[in-house]
Amino acid sequence: MIELAAEFRRRGKIVLIGGSYASLSPDALREHCDILVIGEIEEIAGELFEDLALGKYKSTYQGGKPALVDSPVPRWDLYPLERTWSAQVQTSRGCPFDCEFCDVIQYLGRKQRWKEPDQITAELDILRDRGVRSVFFADDNLTVMRRRTRALLERLLDWNTRPPDERLAFATQVSIDISRDHDILALMRNSGFETLFVGIETPNEQSLAEAGKRQNLRHDMIAQVETIVQHGMMVYGGIIVGFDQDGVDIFERQFDFIQSMPLPLISPGVLVAPETTPLHTRLLKEGRLTEGSDHSASLVSTNIIPAQMSKEQLRSGMTWLLNRLFAPSHFMTRLERYVALSGERKEFQRQALFAGPTALLARELVKRGPAEYALVRAFDRASVDRPDLVVSLTTIFSLYCQARHMLEVQDLWQPDLARFERPAL
Repeated sequence: MIELAAEFRRRGKIVLIGGSYASLSPDALREHCDILVIGEIEEIAGELFEDLALGKYKSTYQGGKPALVDSPVPRWDLYPLERTWSAQVQTSRGCPFDCEFCDVIQYLGRKQRWKEPDQITAELDILRDRGVRSVFFADDNLTVMRRRTRALLERLLDWNTRPPDERLAFATQVSIDISRDHDILALMRNSGFETLFVGIETPNEQSLAEAGKRQNLRHDMIAQVETIVQHGMMVYGGIIVGFDQDGVDIFERQFDFIQSMPLPLISPGVLVAPETTPLHTRLLKEGRLTEGSDHSASLVSTNIIPAQMSKEQLRSGMTWLLNRLFAPSHFMTRLERYVALSGERKEFQRQALFAGPTALLARELVKRGPAEYALVRAFDRASVDRPDLVVSLTTIFSLYCQARHMLEVQDLWQPDLARFERPAL
C-alpha cells in the first residue's frame, strides 16, 4: 500500500488512505498520504468530498460511529465486477465479544450496528442483476444477536427463493456457538448460505480462556463443526498457535485436532499483537514485543516473544504444521470427511467443477507430483458423487491452490516435513 501510494504521489495524484489500519495506526501512514481518514466515513463524507472538489482539503479527517441505516448503497455500477470472484456486502459493524488479540472492537466498537434487511436486499438486487452469484457478508459475527439474525435470514429466504441458476450463494463469519441453534442453521442453509468462517483457534482451553474466547469454551468443538456441516454448510476454520499457554506440543495437538474434523479449509496463523489491542498493551508492559512491522511478512512471523518456546521453535513448529495440514493426503482426508457428512441440498445448478479458471489451476497443480494428482482426482470424484456441493468444492479447491501458492512463494513449502510425525524443535 505504501509503495502504491508513493507511485501515485510521484505522478501528482492526491492520495487518500483510510480504513482499519489507518484508524488503528495513523502514525505509521501519516507521511505516506495527502489525506488520512481515521474512523468511519458516513458522517464526514459530505465535508470530505466537498473539500476535494474545492481543492482545499485538510490533512486529516476524523469519522465517528454512524448508524448503518444511514449508509448508502455502494455504487456497484462503477466497479469491475467481471473481475471479481465474490462480491462483498457489509451487514454490520462491531462485535460484542472481547477477545484479547482482536482489534475489531478498537475501531468499530463493542455495540454492533446493523443495516436493515431491506438495505441489504437492495444491494443484492444490484449485484444479482450484474451477474454476481456469490456474496460474502462482511460481518464480524452475523449470528451474535439472534433476533436480528432471524429477521435478516427470513428476509433473505424470501428474497433468494428463485430458480437455482438465479440464486446467490452466501458466506459470512459466525462464532461456533451457532451450532446449538438448529433452527437458525436451517434458515441459513435454506436462504443460500454455503460457507461459514469460524474462529476455532485452538484445542488448548487454557489458551482460549487466556484470550477471552469464552464462546469456544466448555463445548465439544469437533461435534459443533460436524453439526454445522450436517446442516449443509461448509466450515472455514481459523486456527492460531503461539498463545502464552501453548507449549511445544501445540503443533501436534493442532494437527490432530484439525484432522479429526470435516474441515478442509483452514486459515492458520501465528498469534500477533496488533496495536491498540489488550494483548498489545499487556505484552508491551511485559517487554515481550519485538520492534518493527515485519510480523505480517510471513505466515510464521510474529511481533510477540513467546512465553513457553523460542521464536525459532515457533517458526519451525508452524512450518511443520502448515506442511502437514496442506499435504495432499491429509487435505484429502478432511475433504472426504466433509463430503461424507455434508447434508443433502435440495436444489442446485448442475455445473462442472473443473472449468475455466479452476481447470487451469488443476493443470498447474497436477504438475507438482502424484500426490497432487490424487487430490485433484478426489475433488473430481466428489463433484460427480455430490453435484450439489460443486459450489463449495470450487471454493475449497481454489483456496487450497491459493494456500499452496502462498507457502511456495514464502519458501515454506517443504513437503518432506509432512512425513514426520513430530516437528523438529
